[in-house]
Amino acid sequence: MSTRVRFVSFAFVTLGLAACGDSNSAITEDTRDASVVVPTPISDATTPTPTVDAGDAGTVDAGPIENRNMGTSAGCGRAAGKGLQDRTITVNGKARPYLRFIPQSYDPNVPLSLVVVLHGSGGTKERAREFAFEPEAGGKYIFIYPEALPQPPENENRWQTEAGSEDYALFDALVTETETTHCIDKDRLFVAGFSLGARFTSMLGCYRGNTIRAIAPGAPGMNAQSLPLDKGPCLGEVAVWETLGDADIDHKEGAELVRDYYRKANGCSATRLPTAPNGCEAYQGCRPEVPTQWCTHAGGHMWPAYAPAAVMNFFDQFK
Repeated sequence: MSTRVRFVSFAFVTLGLAACGDSNSAITEDTRDASVVVPTPISDATTPTPTVDAGDAGTVDAGPIENRNMGTSAGCGRAAGKGLQDRTITVNGKARPYLRFIPQSYDPNVPLSLVVVLHGSGGTKERAREFAFEPEAGGKYIFIYPEALPQPPENENRWQTEAGSEDYALFDALVTETETTHCIDKDRLFVAGFSLGARFTSMLGCYRGNTIRAIAPGAPGMNAQSLPLDKGPCLGEVAVWETLGDADIDHKEGAELVRDYYRKANGCSATRLPTAPNGCEAYQGCRPEVPTQWCTHAGGHMWPAYAPAAVMNFFDQFK
């Protein structure tokens, strides 16, 4: 049984229209939606030197802990397809393309976890799949890769992260559809996203925290002057694994706003201790249901090489 909490957030983090996909790295050709590698070796952190965040060490006020067990989905016991599926779903009268991946080992009588993966600004559903979480999933997860709608003036695919946008309806519809067609453990819904997709991931952690168990935002670009999380009450609570490159200056403020908001919302102290893999730190004192980690790497605006394994290991801990 998973233990969750409902709280109203008077936010310490805000989202805005800062650039969310730019990259100065030469490692990837798509400068709008950089993605994956930092060519550094992976090793476990061993130095138990604590890091203490500067500034307010307080927490976000939270309501009473709510015991919940959402059980398994309606799709359990039904025959369903496997492998990669290129699909569309109609939301608000619009056909929305997405990819869905079901492992070949799928058994309709065994509930799997569900992960929604969100591309960055100008990205595609195929680009999101290149984040390479599937090889680290061990056949225990179904993956959904939605695609944002083209937005002016560049006509590039961009998530609309403001509360109540049609992309929230898309998220809800995709989860509901997959729970209807496949056997899902409804207590193990996860979201990961990069750049603008990380901004949307961070917002979903607030507005859909009553159904999402944990999020993994990579380099969320946010702006303290617009779109605060307190435009509406946050629901539930989510565990958080977040990453940022040391050279990703454009997204530093936004990523730290997300980090600090969820650290406080999850009842953590301002102290972090090293954890695996090298570059990651775990906040201390968090409520046990919502571990919160902050991971850095030497690169720019991209997922670090250790991200796929680290994110899936983080998700694996939730039973």
